[in-house]
Amino acid sequence: MKRLLTAALLLCTIALYSQPQGGFGGWQMPKIDVHCSEKFADIDYVGDGQIYHKLDVYLPKVEKDTYPVVIHIYGSAWFSNSSKGMADLGTIVNALLDAGYAVVTPNHRSSMDAKFPAQIHDIKAVVRFVRGNAEKYRFDTDFIATSGFSSGAHLASLAATSCGVAELEGSLGAYTGYSSLVDAACCWSGPTDLHYMSCGREVDDWNHGPEEAVMGFPFKGNEEAFKALNATTYIDPSDPPVVVFHGTADNVVPVCQGEHFYDLLSKAGVKTELHLVEGAGHGMGMYAPETLETMISFVERARISKAVQEDFEPSSANQPGKQYPMVNSERVVRAQLKAPDAVTVKLDIGGVKYPMKRDENGVWTGDSAPQDEGFHYYQFEVDGASVPDPGSLYYYGAGRWGSGIEIPAHDQDFYALKNVPHGDIREVHYWSETNKEMRHCFIYTPPGYDQNKKKRYPVLYLQHGGGENEYGWPEQGKTGLIMDNLIAEDKAEEFIIVMDNGTWARPRPAQRPQAPAEGQARPQGGRRAPGMGLPSNWADGFMNTLINDIIPMVDSRYRTKADRKYRAMAGLSMGGMQTKAITMKNPDVFSALGIFSGGVISAEEADQSEGFRDAYKLVFISFGSREVETPRYGHDPKVVTEELKASGMNAHYYVSPETAHEWQTWRRSLYQFAQLLFK
Repeated sequence: MKRLLTAALLLCTIALYSQPQGGFGGWQMPKIDVHCSEKFADIDYVGDGQIYHKLDVYLPKVEKDTYPVVIHIYGSAWFSNSSKGMADLGTIVNALLDAGYAVVTPNHRSSMDAKFPAQIHDIKAVVRFVRGNAEKYRFDTDFIATSGFSSGAHLASLAATSCGVAELEGSLGAYTGYSSLVDAACCWSGPTDLHYMSCGREVDDWNHGPEEAVMGFPFKGNEEAFKALNATTYIDPSDPPVVVFHGTADNVVPVCQGEHFYDLLSKAGVKTELHLVEGAGHGMGMYAPETLETMISFVERARISKAVQEDFEPSSANQPGKQYPMVNSERVVRAQLKAPDAVTVKLDIGGVKYPMKRDENGVWTGDSAPQDEGFHYYQFEVDGASVPDPGSLYYYGAGRWGSGIEIPAHDQDFYALKNVPHGDIREVHYWSETNKEMRHCFIYTPPGYDQNKKKRYPVLYLQHGGGENEYGWPEQGKTGLIMDNLIAEDKAEEFIIVMDNGTWARPRPAQRPQAPAEGQARPQGGRRAPGMGLPSNWADGFMNTLINDIIPMVDSRYRTKADRKYRAMAGLSMGGMQTKAITMKNPDVFSALGIFSGGVISAEEADQSEGFRDAYKLVFISFGSREVETPRYGHDPKVVTEELKASGMNAHYYVSPETAHEWQTWRRSLYQFAQLLFK
């Protein structure tokens, strides 16, 4: 099938001169009566002076203190870098202005300027620019929507479905600390799934079309890589509402694109509507007053429904007696800080910053976007300085003690505090001959350990991630409660768990702080905090301490089954990488291993590691679902684990639903792994 979009560039050029207002692509003649009270033209949203990084701002004629915002993106098959002045101004833009919305029309890089994902990086930079300039342009950033026609609809839709996808965020402009989250999207005749352009039939000829131009390589042979371009690739239930408009006679982007996008959004549980315009083409006949009214109605309903549910309750991770921070049923965090002399205060959760508002008493209050279930690091940014929340308990992460918040999870029962027999988490100090220092760890012993004097136990050595320490698993990870509940339900064997500090070269044990400490919040969602690289000699250094000091200490002080078949190792992220490195070098020490968000072990690696196949009776690999969507390690972990299993090993693969590189992934991973150990 010859790709229909290849005609788009020529048609766009013709449209400038021959189409009536509202014709192809919504392109209008430059002289349009825009219904605005004020226009700010050619604003450089990146700061590099390039024409493709300019935008225009239109404010409604009705004067208000602030205006909700819609970012509307022109269509050009990604070929134009400077068409903001013809972005459906006489139709979509005027309808939005008349309804009281500020409209931002940006340029973006064309396929000739840069290849994908440059185009979506630009649009996300625009969203962040809007948040960063709310006061200057009177933007109400409680509601920011995207809209677009054709390739602009592709970018508008992609912005809606891909918030938090690291590869698509970019780092353009001066406002990278702000969120690129949008609250709704309007998709006008957009190509949202390039694999479905033939309406379910195999794409046999892309004819060097605009899709290949924007990607920079041919589709054939690179089908998997082209999925990154699709808005449909990133759909999940947390996406904002999306309205889809498509002409039934569209011969450039077939109507099946709109239908397919709507179907996938609906199946994922996203609020969505599909409006097919009978007989309309690619822009021609699309903009009747009733259709524009439908758009306004949808956007208004999305804005009104975004109103935060006022069922906030104090977080379970708060200091005793503190009301803030709070969490509501939509997983929105509300934080509060008294800072009467501050000029600006932001709530920073996982590196995403949300503006806070000051009242007459100098108290700042702000809400986040909905967060993933589970534990998150956070902080305040007060006039540029990172400040922990005095209302929160403190947790060690990103190399410092700081604030943390617990978002209630639908499956939190497995780590809930219950009236069941409980084990102990013991704080242990010991001498390390390897490091010539006193060291510190935590050791979990199962219920009844002190009473059953003759019983001996297997041991799991469980490691934290980068920027964390031995406090991570007992506190953020809730290891003790997970094990107590599993044992009470007879789902796991009783075993000891040793949680030590894998950052092996530290000068002394970390101590719990008596006062707040400043620092950077550790990003969630798979991103690593600046400067949080792995320490030098990170695996071998800890391996020597573990093999020569920790294991002998544990076997001498506790009633262990001091044999490799009763000894396992696991870890998250950096700790998972340490687990892989150490267990592959020491098959005479361990018999089971678990790697949580820390890579994979391939069948080839198992073959190359002497004694590995005979020694290990269990290999467990796990990731958060959002990590799998944007792989961190260059492999498909499911495929690799299945290949390892097919080669004869007892290999298990687990994906934590709707989580990323974060503690809820690792709590669930431990819960699954523990049920398989020592059986």
